[in-house]
Amino acid sequence: MSAMNFYWTFLRYPIHRLRGGTGDDYRWISAAPLVGSVLVVVTLPFLDTPSWVWWFGVACAAADTGGIHWFVVTMAWMTLAGRLR
Repeated sequence: MSAMNFYWTFLRYPIHRLRGGTGDDYRWISAAPLVGSVLVVVTLPFLDTPSWVWWFGVACAAADTGGIHWFVVTMAWMTLAGRLR
């Protein structure tokens, strides 16, 4: 889920443009907010895995643009940008 959220956020639009699509016919959609990050964060502490798997899971959760951490960062960014205008 985290990888799908990353794809839908950063890769889907450029691929759409490469295939000849335009910005007018592109639908901006939210993938599966919170699902990927929550699944990774909830399951990692309970799995007996090698450390590289744990760090890969943490990296996936951090890259999950539908996660709560990205929501907080975006809201802070918008608040600060609004104050600078």
